Amino acid sequence: MTFNSFSFYLFFITVVVVNYVLPRRWRWVWLLLSSYVFYGLSDIRFLLILVLCTSITYTAGRMIEKSADERAKKRWLSVGLVSIVGILILFKYLNFLLEIFNIFLASLETGWAFRGIDLLFPIGISFYSFQVISYMLDVHSGKITAEKHFLQYASFVAFFPQLLIGPIERYGQLKPQLTNPEPFDWQRFVDSLVRIGWGLFKKFVIADRLAIVANTVFAMPDRFSSPKLAIGVLAFSFQIYLDFSAYCDIAIGSARILGVNLTENFNRPYFAQSVIDFWRRWHISLSNWLRDYVFLKLNFKHRRRKPRSLWTGLDVMTTFLVSGLWHGANWTFVVWGLLHGAYQTIELLTLKGREKLAKRLRINRKSAINKTAQTLFTFLLVSFAWIFFKAESINQAFMIIRSIFTLEGTSAADAWIFTDSSVGLDRLDLATMLITLIVYLVVEFAQQKHNLLVVINSRPLWQRWIIYYVLFFAITIFGFYGETTVVDFVYFQF
Repeated sequence: MTFNSFSFYLFFITVVVVNYVLPRRWRWVWLLLSSYVFYGLSDIRFLLILVLCTSITYTAGRMIEKSADERAKKRWLSVGLVSIVGILILFKYLNFLLEIFNIFLASLETGWAFRGIDLLFPIGISFYSFQVISYMLDVHSGKITAEKHFLQYASFVAFFPQLLIGPIERYGQLKPQLTNPEPFDWQRFVDSLVRIGWGLFKKFVIADRLAIVANTVFAMPDRFSSPKLAIGVLAFSFQIYLDFSAYCDIAIGSARILGVNLTENFNRPYFAQSVIDFWRRWHISLSNWLRDYVFLKLNFKHRRRKPRSLWTGLDVMTTFLVSGLWHGANWTFVVWGLLHGAYQTIELLTLKGREKLAKRLRINRKSAINKTAQTLFTFLLVSFAWIFFKAESINQAFMIIRSIFTLEGTSAADAWIFTDSSVGLDRLDLATMLITLIVYLVVEFAQQKHNLLVVINSRPLWQRWIIYYVLFFAITIFGFYGETTVVDFVYFQF
């Protein structure tokens, strides 16, 4: 059961009705039960693993707090961390580690090799693993006190709107809201429905069409010319953003209807003017997690080592290596993470030199032309890295890159024809995708200066209802018209 299925909304309506019928002090119990039902319907084995992780980290948190000396606290923290990381490795990284070990055995010419093991992959395990790891680390550092009530802690781990794909929440921010949610508010309810509707529009009308183009091109890249490969890369760049941010819109809107405020996970990342700026805007809950629990700890450890800028760069590279591995057990994700680490390291190391050069050339860094150029350059760097993220292998990624940069096949008669369904969409679907994508980007641009929800709410009632109906019919008509099919959210695989 996912956010893009009809069954979810039947489930969600039931949850909301019962939630507000119950006395406020018991709502967290209902939300915990609903969350377990939601997750268990995917696969009961997933639920057992979730309960196991919850039990381990609850016990570790309690023992860390109860321990009298720092050595005992660290021991219990290590037990908790090793257990959760071990479970994550078992279900997500075991075959990748076996592949690495097989490469090592091949280098020794032993003739031995280990077979891969076909294990289930619990949806959302990467997200809730980071969530419970941050809980244990925060208890150890004294930022929060360990939760004494097991079921209330379980409600924090399993809260269903953000369980599968985030945002990655912190205990101190989420748990108090679950046990003391906001009372029902009509305006918040309407605003949340609009937020959910906006997410569905992004998913069904735009992202799923972009997915068809991206999947068609990346499935057999050797059959496409340079222009069509470039279109496939751009399609994936927008698909992954619209798809993931759509999920977060629905998650945040659903949680707000239940009286809970989740962390905003995106802030118009494709308007970023540098890769560092991009990571302040993209998957914000993960970026903040990596900053707080990986980068800052490494940077503090290396604070006295010289040269300082070089060690900071190494810490950035390590942090984004972790980010790449978190996303997937494949060499392509390792390269993707290292690319983003390299982008930011170069940006940090060349900062002073670029500022001096701009002064010498009398470049106005704040001009609209300069900002636009920086935004486009950042988008191209990010899109280049997405090739590795989407590709099935390193070889395929390099083949796509080589074809694009050598302008392979550009002289062919059909190289620049995109309306013949060769990229997966016919003329009408392609036009729908492009027009709605442009509309979306205009809305994103306008949101930089104006909160459009506030603007909508300031309009007369009849104008607001026109907007609501337009959004509803756009989803129902364009979301199910043409070549589009129900596509799983991209981040389910992580």
